[in-house]
Amino acid sequence: MKLRNLLLSLCLLPSLAFSQTFSLRVDTVSADIGILVGALGSTDLTGYACYQVVLECNDPTDFVSSVSGDAVNPTYINTTTTFFHHPVGGLTASSSNPMLFAVYPDLAYDSYVTIGLTGPANAIAGEANPSTVQSSGNPWATNFDPGAGAAGGNIALDDVVGGAWYALNGDANGMAGADLDVLIGQFVTTGDLSGQVYAQFFPLGDGQNDLRVTLPIGAPLATPGCTSADACNYDAAATEDDGTCTYPDGYPNNTVDCSGDCINDVDMDGICDEVELAGCTDMAACNYDASATDDDGSCADFDACGVCDGPGAIYDCGCSD
Repeated sequence: MKLRNLLLSLCLLPSLAFSQTFSLRVDTVSADIGILVGALGSTDLTGYACYQVVLECNDPTDFVSSVSGDAVNPTYINTTTTFFHHPVGGLTASSSNPMLFAVYPDLAYDSYVTIGLTGPANAIAGEANPSTVQSSGNPWATNFDPGAGAAGGNIALDDVVGGAWYALNGDANGMAGADLDVLIGQFVTTGDLSGQVYAQFFPLGDGQNDLRVTLPIGAPLATPGCTSADACNYDAAATEDDGTCTYPDGYPNNTVDCSGDCINDVDMDGICDEVELAGCTDMAACNYDASATDDDGSCADFDACGVCDGPGAIYDCGCSD
């Protein structure tokens, strides 16, 4: 059974007869890294902060399988600036070998994605480097890590095909372990970190019962849309008004609804009661009113003397009295 899009919520798996709570935490490894000197010279990381994004599990045997995203369940890891990448580093933690930190101290602050690793996998310990998948239409991995130490852009897994980084169930690095934490990425930037991740868990390591949860990085991402309940295109799910609201003609004193139909039309003639004009609507009448929309029974005829609604030929029509 798959449960999707539960933001930091309690997730119930009836078949396992227990509850699981999963959450996300951002740890600040360094708030201001500073200047580092290594084999490639001096690297000025003054003002750069190093963040590690951690998934918090409920049981030591819980397994983090993947971080993925598509158009329905997107993943975003954003910075207001760019991400730092070391020339020796790579997309995943497998390139951040601690044995090289003495020569390249700035390599320790490379930005990467991972499943539970901060360096190359230890196969003897049952670890395996995570795999990554990207589509040609959305090369998220290349956008995030262009290579050769170039600054990286945001991670956006939000297209129809989607993308992911993942481990196989049973890889030791995906297990929650005693601290119940699984690292999914290190991000070094001078900007503000935000976004959300769509993560897959195997509670108690049971691959037959996977749980997929969307977890925010910091405050939940705003959902743009029309937030005015009076608007024709009101979006109850929107949390941030994007200026697209549309209203009926004449709002706020409108007489028609969003379909253009009258709100009040007692006689059902398609002309709203508020704009009805009373008068004679009979074109044959001597007092016909072309502007009238609602006949008020006042229509009259010319009498024998040619007077509209006159008394008739009671007297000689030519008399002066």
